[in-house]
Amino acid sequence: MKKIMIIFTLVILSFGLAACNGSNQETNSGTASSASGGEEMTIRLGSHLPPSHSVIAVTEKFKEIVEGKSDGRITVEIHPSGELGGQSELIQSLQVGSVEMTINDAGVLSNFAPKVGVLDLPYTFKDYDHVHKVLDSPVAEELEKELDAIGIKSIGWVDSAFRDLLVNKEVSSIKDVNGLKIRVPDAPQYLRTVQSWGASASTIPWGDLYTSLETGVVDGFEGSAESIHSSALHEVVDYRVPTEHIFTVLSLNISKSVFEGMSSEDQKLIEEAGREAALYGRDLAMERDVEYKEKLEEEGLKTLEIDKESYKKAAMEFVNEYAKEIEVTDLLEEIKELQ
Repeated sequence: MKKIMIIFTLVILSFGLAACNGSNQETNSGTASSASGGEEMTIRLGSHLPPSHSVIAVTEKFKEIVEGKSDGRITVEIHPSGELGGQSELIQSLQVGSVEMTINDAGVLSNFAPKVGVLDLPYTFKDYDHVHKVLDSPVAEELEKELDAIGIKSIGWVDSAFRDLLVNKEVSSIKDVNGLKIRVPDAPQYLRTVQSWGASASTIPWGDLYTSLETGVVDGFEGSAESIHSSALHEVVDYRVPTEHIFTVLSLNISKSVFEGMSSEDQKLIEEAGREAALYGRDLAMERDVEYKEKLEEEGLKTLEIDKESYKKAAMEFVNEYAKEIEVTDLLEEIKELQ
């Protein structure tokens, strides 16, 4: 009888232990499911810039954050060098949701949301600190509303560098720029800037610029030190004219329709990752600008001494008029007050 009772007790205990183990497994399984909860998703992020550019490093940081926080449930595929199309094509794809994310120059975005062009007006920014104050201010929030209205959600403003003029002819004064054919992005403020210096503007694609300089289709272009070096354009141009006329600001964007189709948790994740990646890019952009200016000098690109004020004076003749055209006079004043 005692043996029967002992066996019965052992059976009951074994069932109890099995039940406990089952409960623990269920709990652990539930926790894992919660950590990776939600639908799996692949985000394609398109850019016109080459893989070595600091802006692409910002997108890689975004990818790292998103994939890490989602435990790999959300995958980010980065497509640099115009793999998914040029800037305008990418923006149009973003609007209809056929591409999930892009990173675009404010100047090109202004063709779709004109007020965003205030960021690319010549001689708007004093220095990097001024840029950061503006990007952290209500001015940026106002521009985000403009993008939202055309189906684009900005999740981070990314700064790059001041742009200079690059030419194959030695320039001693602004008069020497007269008649030169200069490649610029396809945005009105860029066109009007070089035209104010007496040059004619060409909007050939960035990918065709090397050959166009090599064959004399254009006499020069304008851009930042990093963009020049990353595309090897210093091989086909002789002089850097340090005009520092426009500071390149980019927006890290997600299609509004794609964003609205996400869960609130994923929306929060994407927004936080965008802000974190943009902040990461600030110090990197400044470091790269110094680094690549030194590299360009070392590799034979000659920097000319100029009267920068003469370039500024010529460009400012159209700025106030253009600011009225795109209805950003008040925003421009707010930007100046943040210096």
